Amino acid sequence: MIKKIMLVSFIILILFYGGFCVYKSGLSNANAEKLNICQDNELVVQLIEKNVNPFSKFKFMKKRSADCKELLIQNSKDALQYKKTDNCSVLDDSKVSTVMLIHLYVNELYDRHAASDELNSVVPLMTPYNHCPQYFDNMMDLVKIKKKMAL
Repeated sequence: MIKKIMLVSFIILILFYGGFCVYKSGLSNANAEKLNICQDNELVVQLIEKNVNPFSKFKFMKKRSADCKELLIQNSKDALQYKKTDNCSVLDDSKVSTVMLIHLYVNELYDRHAASDELNSVVPLMTPYNHCPQYFDNMMDLVKIKKKMAL
């Protein structure tokens, strides 16, 4: 009788622990979706390494690109009016996220049209930051990608 009670208790304990682990992983995934991951390179690397599935990698790369676009839009008024260089680092991260997403579109998903759309959507958002020191280099890199991949 005592063995049965201990066995049932042990099974219930394992079930609670499994439920807690599932809940915690769901919570961390929900938190990752709320974060702006544009400039958090370490988090992006961790998320890509955890999700070997190419569609999960695509999901994260698409989110990072969208988050970078969001930051470019949010800070564009300051960039145009005050020519602040505080937000210039978002240019580098936007370029990197766009290039990674374009490579993913072209090399793994074979979708040149979506890659071209991605490139054409980010370039106008980067234009207000033309006072930044890295602006010209980033734009040249995007032009090279466009020519190299015939977008």
